Amino acid sequence: MMARSRRLNRRTTRIEPRLSHWRSDGTVKVRYVSEADANRAALGYRLEHGQDLDAYRCEFCAGWHLGGFAR
Repeated sequence: MMARSRRLNRRTTRIEPRLSHWRSDGTVKVRYVSEADANRAALGYRLEHGQDLDAYRCEFCAGWHLGGFAR
């Protein structure tokens, strides 16, 4: 009986999305497993689009994201 209650609570509990996991255009950010993966993606983006992005460690998911920070 206890396990069933937990399952019901889990299903009905609404999880709020983390604001840091959304881009300004409303799309979901890509999560990279390692800093090296994120840096490779940033290099590819720079070569394709000409924009510099920096890899940063996310405090919510402990993964890595890319961001265009003012210099």
